Amino acid sequence: MLFSLPGIVLDKIKCNEIDYLIDLLTPRGKLRVIAKGAQKSKRRFVNLLEDLTSFRAHLRKPKRGKIPILESADPLYIPESPRFDLAKYYFFSYVAEVLTLTSLSPLRREDFWFLTEFIKDVDRLPWENYYKIFFELKWLYINGFGPHLDSCVRCHEKPRRIFYFSIPSGGLLCINCRDGQSRLLTSSQIDLLREMAKIDNLESMKNLIRGFSLDEERVLSALIEAFFLYYLDWEPRSLPFLKDRQGITVYGGNP
Repeated sequence: MLFSLPGIVLDKIKCNEIDYLIDLLTPRGKLRVIAKGAQKSKRRFVNLLEDLTSFRAHLRKPKRGKIPILESADPLYIPESPRFDLAKYYFFSYVAEVLTLTSLSPLRREDFWFLTEFIKDVDRLPWENYYKIFFELKWLYINGFGPHLDSCVRCHEKPRRIFYFSIPSGGLLCINCRDGQSRLLTSSQIDLLREMAKIDNLESMKNLIRGFSLDEERVLSALIEAFFLYYLDWEPRSLPFLKDRQGITVYGGNP
């Protein structure tokens, strides 16, 4: 029985001497499939099994076992820039690793297609460090862990002039609810975070980032990364390589 669905390649693992096990992100969630003979046949899946390539997978349910067999694939998008841009190579590895280890449930259709468009935009545009900020914040909200920025997460009052942010508490704290794990942010930084949370494409992010000072960008980049890692509860192996390549500042404040 054949069935088809779109998928984004997250990882491939050698299986015996000729096959690959492929982890795909699909609108149904993460799916592991087997590409028989793919290690030996270079023509059958030319350039389709690399990280974050997207294709329409034509799958067959096996007579034995539970892993679907990838019969063929129609390319939807094949990223080219990671082959010659080292920053993008590390970033694509980072995104693929995060998606592999956090995609445990079905995605909303719009979230799946957001990811496909995001991958295309990153591939086509010159590299910018804010791509990482955008991905981390967006993926937090997609998974229901985005920081709460409208009011104090404890008393629900809306701070007007003095803003504290606590990673363990999940977002904004007022002056009365602050604790030793919160840090002071300016009203402009809070406004930027709020605007970033509404954005759904890199073009809008580019327009917003023009209003950042370099210091603000570094502070918010480090803050979002720390928030991201806290709720992932692990650090991707590819992250140090990406930060070393781009000189991205490690968050130095209290979480």
